[in-house]
Amino acid sequence: MTGTSSITAFNYSSYTSYQTSSKKTVEKDVSINERNTTVEKQESQRGSIMAEYYARKPQYKELQEGRISMGYSVLSSIGLSVEEMESMSMSEFRNVISNTIADIPHHGTRPYDEETVLITEEGWENMKKDPDYAAWVVGIIKEDRSVSNPFFGMGDKGAFITQTFGGSPSDYHGYSYSKIYGGTAAGARSMYNSTKSGGIETRAPQADMQPPADYDLWEEKRKARSRKKKQLDDEILANYFQKKSINEKNINEYYENKALERSRSVAEMIGSRNNSLHIPKLSMASGTAFYEASFMTSDIADMF
Repeated sequence: MTGTSSITAFNYSSYTSYQTSSKKTVEKDVSINERNTTVEKQESQRGSIMAEYYARKPQYKELQEGRISMGYSVLSSIGLSVEEMESMSMSEFRNVISNTIADIPHHGTRPYDEETVLITEEGWENMKKDPDYAAWVVGIIKEDRSVSNPFFGMGDKGAFITQTFGGSPSDYHGYSYSKIYGGTAAGARSMYNSTKSGGIETRAPQADMQPPADYDLWEEKRKARSRKKKQLDDEILANYFQKKSINEKNINEYYENKALERSRSVAEMIGSRNNSLHIPKLSMASGTAFYEASFMTSDIADMF
């Protein structure tokens, strides 16, 4: 990721040109002995700002030395040495450090972040005076931008970040807030823009994608409530018609069963009546046949 700086973009060809022209100027204007004396004087100040800080807060020495080491790793990756930082003019130093800071990428889970680094005049002077402090500034920015965003992929819109560096690590402070802080994208951006003037700006690769310029959190919540209400209404209606269908089915089955019961009752009644009429006829027929058989038997008996 290549950051966007408010200063002319750093490139290696111009930096090489600076090195060449700087050496020629030194050789022309000062003697070898004078140059060595100047460098020695500058080198003697290395670590001075950090030493003062450690004297006040020795418990943080190990932590801060780790950040210094991280900063030197970033600086060495662009081919910048302590000696070169010390031999630069202040304007050259500010340009190189500013572009180095602007090019430090954010973690992949922070594609929408926008950040501004503010360095006071005293901060620049002490960074130039003590390369360890300059490395510390670069290191803590590298550390911060390497932190992942736990809310990435959950609708997060990114953050506005402002970091300020003064004359020593004790003066450092930073803060961040959502790009929809206060409820609107326009309001959050206006607040960020009011604080970033003159700073070193870095924009993550997709900073322009989130949030939409007209994003309004309260309107989004209203729409969400409306969608939820419609969903609930649809569910209520669906449940109502489902229950209605079940009730109608139960009622129909009830009446169908009643009709079947009545049909069976009628059939049983008819069958019972028919049986009661048929049984006497069978009895009468049997009685008649018995009587006739008895009469015929008696007649036969008289013949003998």
